[in-house]
Amino acid sequence: MIIPVRVHHRDLEEDLCYYDTHEKAIICDDYYAEHEYSINEVEFDYIDLVDLVDEYFDDIIDIIIRDKKLLNRLLEKLSIHNLKR
Repeated sequence: MIIPVRVHHRDLEEDLCYYDTHEKAIICDDYYAEHEYSINEVEFDYIDLVDLVDEYFDDIIDIIIRDKKLLNRLLEKLSIHNLKR
């Protein structure tokens, strides 16, 4: 998973800045990069998950329908949920 990263220049550590002899000042530019992480290294807040499901709902449903184990887990959850009502 590739994550785009942007850090505003005011939030940068000094070691990512440089001294400009012409300006006679320390210059920090915004930091832009892409970092690659495995799925185990990424943490999502609940609201992030809701946004992801909302954005990729059809793809998620297609994946669940095509995978027998996932489909069985979903059906099990649905039947348990219906029993609680």
